[in-house]
Amino acid sequence: MTDSGALAEAPLVVNGWSIYAHPVFLDQLEGLIAEVEGLKARDPETWRRKNCTKRLAAIFKLASEGIPADPGNPAFRQGDALGDRRKHWFRAKFFQQYRLLFRFNSDARIIVLAWVNDGRTLRAYGRKADAYATFKGMLDGGNPPDDFDALMREAGKAAERFASGLKATRSQVVD
Repeated sequence: MTDSGALAEAPLVVNGWSIYAHPVFLDQLEGLIAEVEGLKARDPETWRRKNCTKRLAAIFKLASEGIPADPGNPAFRQGDALGDRRKHWFRAKFFQQYRLLFRFNSDARIIVLAWVNDGRTLRAYGRKADAYATFKGMLDGGNPPDDFDALMREAGKAAERFASGLKATRSQVVD
């Protein structure tokens, strides 16, 4: 970060990377947690085998292992899907049509999880609701912000919310 604002304590630290989440990522995460919790209550025998549970586990694994192992890994580069001016955004692919988009600052050792798509925004080249087209529209609208400092400020304000989401996710996919 280039400004000197005080940062909230990172809800997750892995391999020396402080990991934060932007509120639009948290909206998606919390919706998925609620879906899994509802499924677990309705179907205690098979809830772990359902798509939403597997997606939640994949997101948790990417956030806590895959991305912080090396956020600059070439496999995370998204090319020009968001346009030439936005190659500083990275993405982790999972389950073919899902994308978790993030940014990082190597000097500060900070990763900000910005957004993850859902079943309404699956990756499908050329579709209006494609994951990249949707995220590009969100960036164009300023939510999440494209500027790293602004992104980090908003994510820092949501640190407690992210900590709660991590706790809920762990209870669904780790226990």
